[in-house]
Amino acid sequence: MKIRNYLWALLFLSGGSLTAVGQQRVAFISDAHIQNIADHPELVRSMEMQVQSTRLFNENYYALIAALDDVARRGITLAVLPGDLTDNGQFVNQEKIREILDTYHRRYGIQFFVTTGNHDPVRPFGMQNEEQGFLRADGSRTTQENRCAGYADEMHCYAAFGFYPQPGYVYWETPFTSYRYEDYNYQEALREGALDRRQYTLCDSLQATDASYLVEPVQGLWLLAIDGGVYLPGAVKNGVQTYQGSSVGYNNVLKHKAFLLPWVRKVVAEAKRRNKILVTYSHYPLVDFNDGASGLVRKAWGSRKFDLHRVPDEEVTEAFLEAGIRLHVAGHMHVNDTGVMRGKNGKCLYNIQVPSIATCVPAYKILTAEDAEHFEVETVLLDSVPGFDSLFGLYEKEYAYDRQAGKSPVWSREALASENYAEFCDWQFRDLVRVRFIPQDLPEIVRQKMVTMNGAQLWTYVTGKEAQTGWGTDWTGHDVIVDLYRLRYADKLALRQISNKRLKEYDELFKAVRRSGAGDELTTRLCEIADIFECFLHGEPSIHFYIDLDTDRITDVE
Repeated sequence: MKIRNYLWALLFLSGGSLTAVGQQRVAFISDAHIQNIADHPELVRSMEMQVQSTRLFNENYYALIAALDDVARRGITLAVLPGDLTDNGQFVNQEKIREILDTYHRRYGIQFFVTTGNHDPVRPFGMQNEEQGFLRADGSRTTQENRCAGYADEMHCYAAFGFYPQPGYVYWETPFTSYRYEDYNYQEALREGALDRRQYTLCDSLQATDASYLVEPVQGLWLLAIDGGVYLPGAVKNGVQTYQGSSVGYNNVLKHKAFLLPWVRKVVAEAKRRNKILVTYSHYPLVDFNDGASGLVRKAWGSRKFDLHRVPDEEVTEAFLEAGIRLHVAGHMHVNDTGVMRGKNGKCLYNIQVPSIATCVPAYKILTAEDAEHFEVETVLLDSVPGFDSLFGLYEKEYAYDRQAGKSPVWSREALASENYAEFCDWQFRDLVRVRFIPQDLPEIVRQKMVTMNGAQLWTYVTGKEAQTGWGTDWTGHDVIVDLYRLRYADKLALRQISNKRLKEYDELFKAVRRSGAGDELTTRLCEIADIFECFLHGEPSIHFYIDLDTDRITDVE
């Protein structure tokens, strides 16, 4: 794995440490979505399934191991996994996660803290789930049924990772514990924390479970895990209550988990009074993650594109900012992003989106807290992952099986020539854009006309003039769209795949489109794409940056 921060590398090689008194480093590894393919090869999913999903199912198992190895090499002893640890909360996968985390705790002393995600649990009280696309040895596919855990089972399995108090914690509480900081002891916390697994009735129609907690794992650092999942009741089928998923996250919290905000407000006040460093995290984002493009996307393509239904309402962000939350770390979206919202009180809430290790561009983040007001954030690319190509022979059989059956594979065989994990993820992502995002997201004229034209043809269409020799001949409208999605998911990490020449020509085309006055539908759509592209290209710092809550500034670290 390439270490981008050379200061950390020098300190590691010399046996030193950047962590001084008061400083704390926390690794955030999000949306692993693993399946236990190590012990259960029958759980390997097909490439056909992988390129139609927003995450890999198989290779991310090895990516999690690589990320944890890197965390251990850096001497980091606190790690947060903010939700979607497994593919869908299947018991067989959940138990493997516990085994892996237990192993790294024993070997390296890493303390782990997890939160619930919309994939674990998928439903509050578990479910039986039929899934497709599991690969047989000959390349054919089969379906399987798996029992998926609910809250109670997940919290029991991950009890040692924040959900319940542990003997080594300095302090631990939930919204439902009643003791004070001064009176804390492990046995009392264990008794109160175990009461009915924190299950309660919110109203006559909604029964739910909350897994929020506050923990002080080391002296002076408070980790506040907010469970933003709300599972609204659906229809009763065959006498069984069904539930909607929790994918929209925080937007249902104010109404259906009204107890959370007063508790958060109390925690923030106590942290300030006791001079604690407070780091808040959840599976779900607390600030818009689209770099200011949400309004443009909504106007151009509708309210169900680019995950707009998952963007937190401003009133939700404002409520948590008013409660005192200034720094929040999230997963869920699989994007590398930093969102900033300035509230009515003049303060800003900074939402750090941790990218998934299971798609474009795979990475995790390290947050270094200097004190309660000053934080450094580094993004670590997972490019070298041992074992990432171990299933390529099976994928070859899948490809051959489909061709022999007269079926054209939907995925690119070139992916099997990938030299590293990041390259393989990019192939998966390019196929995902082609087979899912373009057909589902974009207007017909973009799908049918723009993506088939090369850059030179687009230039001539917009300007009425021939492009200069060599201009726009090495990219197409399809490449523009792929790069738009790359930037949306990876922010400036995507520039590893987009050449400076191509970016320059995109910029020239976009300026020409704006000068043209958008006379017909295609030009109008090109103008929309140009504006959205620019938003994603020029977002807040998101790779290696520094947040100063005292002065409300966010700056790139060179």
